Amino acid sequence: MDNLKLIFRLYLNPAAAMSDIMDKGSWLVAAGVVLVVSIAFFGTINMKLESAYHVPNAAEFRHVERDDDSEDPDAAIKKNERSAAAYREAMANRQVIPVLGDRFFQFFYFEPGKFYQPLLLLSVFYVPAAILLMCLIGGVGSFGLVLRRDYGTLAACTLNSWAAAHLPFAIAGAFLFSQAVDPVVYLAMWAASGLLFGVFMVFALRTVFGSSYGHAIVVVAVAWLALSLGMYVSRFVGPWLFSPFLIFFVVMYLGGFLSGEARGLGNAFRRKQNLKRFLHNATVNPKDADAHVQLGIIYLQRRQEAKALEHLNKAIEIDPDEIDAQYELGKLARAKGELQGALDHFAVVLEQNDKHALSEIWREVGATYLAANMLTEARDALEKFVDRRSGDVEGLYYLGKALKAQGETVKASELFAEAIQLAKASPDYHRNRTRHWSKLAQKEI
Repeated sequence: MDNLKLIFRLYLNPAAAMSDIMDKGSWLVAAGVVLVVSIAFFGTINMKLESAYHVPNAAEFRHVERDDDSEDPDAAIKKNERSAAAYREAMANRQVIPVLGDRFFQFFYFEPGKFYQPLLLLSVFYVPAAILLMCLIGGVGSFGLVLRRDYGTLAACTLNSWAAAHLPFAIAGAFLFSQAVDPVVYLAMWAASGLLFGVFMVFALRTVFGSSYGHAIVVVAVAWLALSLGMYVSRFVGPWLFSPFLIFFVVMYLGGFLSGEARGLGNAFRRKQNLKRFLHNATVNPKDADAHVQLGIIYLQRRQEAKALEHLNKAIEIDPDEIDAQYELGKLARAKGELQGALDHFAVVLEQNDKHALSEIWREVGATYLAANMLTEARDALEKFVDRRSGDVEGLYYLGKALKAQGETVKASELFAEAIQLAKASPDYHRNRTRHWSKLAQKEI
């Protein structure tokens, strides 16, 4: 029942619902819901669309009988001519997909009997493709590592998203099934369910990987091709031949369950859920600030700033000197433009450890002073950071900005050029983050 509530929460607050799916959701329950919704959707919407936009096959109009070999040749010719005429008439009178025509069927299908395919295609093709694209576009890490770490999490979010996106249209299709409705209405509902699934997946990718809206939208826009690829594969591989793939994924997902030494794709998902549960239990202790800090960082990674602020503020209520909470609150304040508040938080950090976060505290302080147009203070802080972390692209960019604002354009240009070169030399998993600062540096030269 709790998993069903999570599906309905997607309609009201998809970002928060995705976070709850990560913490409480079940891949197996979501798979069962997808099958039920798929049966309803394919039995209503897809059945109507298949009937309306069916592409006739010439074989459907041939009447082959046992004694055809002994049939009079002239009669056989006339029968074939009648069959060909009936086929041509059916082709001439049939309805076609608006705008796309028959090209539509190169990517999609309406076959009502293949209600099982959404679960197969999402699990075997779509989720791995989305992870691969996030690694290539979003720079979240190496594909193998991210697949093992996040497959179970993203699969649960994806299956719940598909079920939530198609459920209301399956219900509408059931109500309209006995009515005389233009096929375009069913086609619009079919397209709307896919679009709604894409919207939910944008929130899923942001929550699971902490990606930007831009990267999430690009991944969703491209990943649907994996479903079309799976559709072509399924034409040559029957549903029963898919069973080895299903067995592989089930064993990998439940691996830790089946053997103490096996590491299933679902193990990381369960570990994340157990950690979050442990941290929430730890917050019962009124003196445990660290649990609130860790929860705050988790929510920041999921792009849930309000919940992150709630836990980080609770942490400094318990312990005003909690260094990680002060550091994260300072960064959040700077992002909001609350510069004095950010400096107040950073001051608490510096009093305790001026090398906090590998000295990135000085980069944050310098960037805050720069935003406040306090150029001397910004330069001092950023020079201190660059002395310690000379290979940090972001720090070089900010120092270049400070020097340029003070009129030292030659030295600033050197720093911008160095930042650009370092960004190009960054490893693949780190390049996406450095690319942003490299582009900014290029604009300054």
